[in-house]
Amino acid sequence: MQCGMLLLCSRHIKQKENDIAICECKYKANDPDSACGERCWNVLTSIECTPRYCPCSIHCKNQRFQKREYAKTKLFRAEGRGWGLLATENIKAGQFVMEYCGEVISQTEARGRSQVYVSQGLKDVYIIPLNARECIDATKKGNLARFINHSCQPNCETMKWSVLGEDRVGIFALRNISVGTELTYSYNFEWYSGAKVRCLCGATRCSGFLGGKPCGFQEDSFVWEKNNERYSGGDKPSSSLGPKKRLKHDHNGGSRPLSGKQVDAKYVAQFLASKEAQEEVLKNEEERKEASSHLASVYREIEPAIEDHDMYGPANVPTDVAEKWIGASCRKLKAEFNLHSSIIRNLICPPQRAPEEAKPSAGDPDHEIK
Repeated sequence: MQCGMLLLCSRHIKQKENDIAICECKYKANDPDSACGERCWNVLTSIECTPRYCPCSIHCKNQRFQKREYAKTKLFRAEGRGWGLLATENIKAGQFVMEYCGEVISQTEARGRSQVYVSQGLKDVYIIPLNARECIDATKKGNLARFINHSCQPNCETMKWSVLGEDRVGIFALRNISVGTELTYSYNFEWYSGAKVRCLCGATRCSGFLGGKPCGFQEDSFVWEKNNERYSGGDKPSSSLGPKKRLKHDHNGGSRPLSGKQVDAKYVAQFLASKEAQEEVLKNEEERKEASSHLASVYREIEPAIEDHDMYGPANVPTDVAEKWIGASCRKLKAEFNLHSSIIRNLICPPQRAPEEAKPSAGDPDHEIK
């Protein structure tokens, strides 16, 4: 049975007229793609057109979330993997499959619910990030999208769209999907089930385990699946998919391995041949320090958002935060490059001085000035 949309929000955002993105598409009867197709500005920026404001009016094709233009699918029992979802029609690459629906809750509520679900012994928990503040919980209230299984080589992907001023998550086809094919997408770090679970997707490049641990919610554990049942594994198996080694944040705000060392510009400068070369290296060293100090300042400013990024995935970092961090990081990298390149250039290719003209020696008649 096809489930209807269940997007339960704590509050709906009332879109202001000044915030409505209006495209410049013009509908042409002989060109169906002209009505907000792939070339539409809103489509290119993952924003749905707003009814009554779109120039293409009723012909607009960029209202798929609002009109629930879902692909035809059906539930089936996936051997060893519980329920799954099959395509009952041919789906084209890039096509909107369906929205991922559920209760929109805060991240604080998501943490609390995850702990409650684990204490209740729930095996399958479906909480995915929506933005830097909210998550979608489809564990008890949702639609058919919650039954889409994971694959390390998926045929679908999740994408965030802005619909009438609100963030929504949709499932989109990565490639052409024929009738009878199971729909899958990569859970990555979007799926919170309380434990790392053995991956049974059967893909050629299967990673072995799902990223099933709700980051920061509980202690790490592993379980194995067999015939739709899960069993606790003993010791943590050795795997390259284990927790990543943390990098130490240095006093300049960057990240480096614990054994990393920096060039001592003042020490190197004393070996350079010319005063100009020494001044160039020392100037670049000062610029590097300023850039590093700026990066450290930016990091302290956006540290809460960076921590959310580590916990919930890169899609949650606000654009302005990402731009600040990228700009400061690029400035520091450029300063380091300028410093290192000036050192190498002046050591390997020191500036050549023009040979001084030989001075005539006293008493040499051939060099007397006439």
